[in-house]
Amino acid sequence: MKTNLTNFVYARTIPVCAALACLLLLGLAPIAGQKANLPSQPPAAPASRPAGVSNVMVYVKMVIERKYGILAHIVGKRDYTERDIVYDAQKSWWDNPLVAYADAPFVRDDAPLAHTDVVGETDAETIAGASRSSNADVALTLIPHAVVTLRSTPRSDCIKGTITVSIDTVDDYFDGAWTELVRTIDKPLTFSFDTCDPGRQLEQIVHETRTIPTFAVERYTRDHEKWESRSHWPNEFRTGDTRVVIYGRDATLNVTGYRYAAR
Repeated sequence: MKTNLTNFVYARTIPVCAALACLLLLGLAPIAGQKANLPSQPPAAPASRPAGVSNVMVYVKMVIERKYGILAHIVGKRDYTERDIVYDAQKSWWDNPLVAYADAPFVRDDAPLAHTDVVGETDAETIAGASRSSNADVALTLIPHAVVTLRSTPRSDCIKGTITVSIDTVDDYFDGAWTELVRTIDKPLTFSFDTCDPGRQLEQIVHETRTIPTFAVERYTRDHEKWESRSHWPNEFRTGDTRVVIYGRDATLNVTGYRYAAR
C-alpha cells in the first residue's frame, strides 16, 4: 500500500524487545502460516525524542540482481537489476531506499537540509547475500546509510561522531519456495562521520549523546511493485518475489559540533 512517507516512518518505530522476544522476531520459534521463516509483526509505537541540536535519518540502500535460467527465459522472465540507492525527499517512499528511521524534520520538511549548519553522511558495513534455485540466481546487497544534521549557537562549521546500532535481518526470494538470501542476528553496525578539515584547528561548540528509537523496515517487492509494512504484503506468492525485513535496536548517537579556530 503506497502510504505517505510520514506514516511510513512512524509505523516503523518499535519498542525495545527482550532477548526472548528477539528470538521470536527472527523466526527461531514457529509462526503460523507460510511466513514462518520471517520475523513476526512488531507492535508499532509513536516516535518521540527530546529536543536537541541534531537530527538523524537512517536508510538502507538496496540492490537486487536476478539472473534466470534457460527455462525461465523461455516463459518470459528476463534478467534485471533493481537499485534503490539515492534518497530524494521529493519522491514517494516506493521510489526511495528503505527508510528505517527519521527524526521529524526529515519527514515534515520539503527541504530538510536547508535549515542546518552542517550535514554529515556515511555508510556502515555492507550486508550481502546470494542464493540459487532451479530457475534463478539472486544476489542482494544492503548498504545502511546515515544522515546527521546539526544546528547550534554559535554556528558549527563541522561535526564528528558515530551512530552504533544492533540489527537483525531476514531476506529471501520466492521461486516455488522461499529461499533465504541473508540472515543476521545481533549484528553490530557503526556509522562514523567526520566533516572536519584535518588541517584546521578546532574549537568544540556542542556535544550531544542520545538514544535513537528502535525501528523496523519491512518491504515486499514484485517486479516494480512494492508493499510496506507486512500487514500490506500480498497473500499470494509469485516467482521472483523478494522480502526484506530489518529490525534495529540499541541505537545511540554521539555527535560533536566544532568551529574552526581563527588563524
